[in-house]
Amino acid sequence: MRTCLSRLLVGVCMLTLVAGTASAQEGKGGFPFILPKEKPDRPLSEALERNYSAYPAPRPEDNELYTQFRYTELKGFDYHGHDGTISRRDPSKVIFVNGKYYVWYTYRHTPTPPQGAANCTDTIPSRDWDLAEIWYATSEDGFTWEEQGVAVPRPPKPNPGWRSVTTTDILVWKGKYYLYFQAFMEASGTRGDDCPVSVAYADSPDGPWTLTNKIVIPNGAPGEWDQYSIHDPYPLVYKGKIYLYYKSDFDGDPRLVRMHGLAIADDPLGPFHKHPLNPIMNSGHE
Repeated sequence: MRTCLSRLLVGVCMLTLVAGTASAQEGKGGFPFILPKEKPDRPLSEALERNYSAYPAPRPEDNELYTQFRYTELKGFDYHGHDGTISRRDPSKVIFVNGKYYVWYTYRHTPTPPQGAANCTDTIPSRDWDLAEIWYATSEDGFTWEEQGVAVPRPPKPNPGWRSVTTTDILVWKGKYYLYFQAFMEASGTRGDDCPVSVAYADSPDGPWTLTNKIVIPNGAPGEWDQYSIHDPYPLVYKGKIYLYYKSDFDGDPRLVRMHGLAIADDPLGPFHKHPLNPIMNSGHE
């Protein structure tokens, strides 16, 4: 009897406490329509708690580091009536040198649009980035661009990139310039993507660029997470070393996801050493 009475009293107390909290909330009304600048004196969800305790401002738009990006069509690029025979994609970082902006990108100009791996030839591309070169453009304002032409052409077969050179990014290191790129040695989609990372270098952003014709980051060994492809090389400098991030895709298995790896070098031309904890990120396209 005492046990039952004790449980009853505890239950009544808890009910009273909940009712009291609910009454207090009712007295305050619902959360206000206009987001308060200061943390309100009321119970908050964990998400709203983070708005006031973890972020620089309750509204992302009020954060000084927040930018509302807007798309603006660039001027200076011809796409042949958008018939699929000309493609520009995968721009590099934009750098500013001697009063001009520079950007590098994948450029394809072929007789036909991509036809798939089963129908591609030496002149007909399998995918949008097949049979491509690395071109570049310059601008004085970032909106109107002047295409300068090829920076890194496809080298002769069997050098890395003979089929296509794509998806480049730029590194500036001790007065020299380095372009890292995917170096295709067969048509994209034939057996995954055989496109290890290679590099070209120059004394000026306008070139001329010297191809090393060497692989600096190879595909992983059979059975490893990056065995099928090395995509989207992205170099940066950290603590005096070159950190090069990359993505690997899998061979169509829906159970697996894209992941990212890291390779580190003391010199831009390598050798690069893959991080022992790769993959270091487990999601995202690029």
